[in-house]
Amino acid sequence: MPNDPGLAGDTCIFMEASAGDGGVHNSPVWWLSPDIILTGPVSGPDKADPGQVNPVSVKFHRKGAESNCIFPGSESITVELWVGNPSIAMTPNNPASAVKIAVIGSPTPLEGGTGTQIIDWVPPIGAPVTDPQSKGHKCLISRCYPDNLTPSNNSFFTPDDPHVAQRNICIVPCNAPGAARRPGPCGSIITTVNLNSEMTESVTLKATFDLNPDKFVRETVLRSLHGFDGFRQLARRFPRSFAFELYESPDAVINDRTKFSFLRRLFGGPRRYEATIKLDPGQLIRFNFSADLSGGKFGDAYIFHLTQVGSDRYEQGGLTLIMVA
Repeated sequence: MPNDPGLAGDTCIFMEASAGDGGVHNSPVWWLSPDIILTGPVSGPDKADPGQVNPVSVKFHRKGAESNCIFPGSESITVELWVGNPSIAMTPNNPASAVKIAVIGSPTPLEGGTGTQIIDWVPPIGAPVTDPQSKGHKCLISRCYPDNLTPSNNSFFTPDDPHVAQRNICIVPCNAPGAARRPGPCGSIITTVNLNSEMTESVTLKATFDLNPDKFVRETVLRSLHGFDGFRQLARRFPRSFAFELYESPDAVINDRTKFSFLRRLFGGPRRYEATIKLDPGQLIRFNFSADLSGGKFGDAYIFHLTQVGSDRYEQGGLTLIMVA
């Protein structure tokens, strides 16, 4: 996906998808940005507690003089913060997808420097579960840019635009019937949206189980799981199956590669589940992501990466879902 044309006048300010990427956003899990950190005062990392001050730390960076980047000479940096329910793709022009909770001016960092803006967010009490400001795990997007520029109202332009970072990680406790004896089925409601508000789009939803997370993913997940009741270890075996339950898309084309087979054992490859669906212009849908964890142990945490790919084959969003048996 191209960069935001409204922010093309600046090539100096950036946010990172992974530490040290310089705004390139080349991580395969670019939606786990360390530059946006929400800490609920009661619930902890990545969760919101209604009626209380939930501090969100947003970091942004400025390239050094040697980069010869273009800077429009603004006096401050505009910091936007958006929140949503556990989602794959998110858009700024649909309040059911994402809500802007803060727009704050922050001092422009020196060349080669970093700025940090703390945003104190107080979610409303009693918001329904479909409200992006409801309690629990939140997906976050931040845009940081010179204050004399104006970003798009129609798209965040993730993952490519360096002014934008996304942090989408969610922990799901699995307390299904029968869990007192052994781990079993688990599910979580997920939201996504057609980023195109003018045309019907064919998008592909992908879910991949991460049996061997790299250092960045492992450290990010373990920080989120710190203090989580019942967690013992990352899962060391595959779930028996996992799938999208797309009640609003009965004509979805499914490609299920989640189950064990001799050929998969022989040739390797990730366990994944894909569903190609059609979404009307700007359509937002909710669906269930389910997994059968009955082959695991109590305390196992299963890491799933969910992505949405547009008809142009560009990734439009991502979410890391951690299911704890």
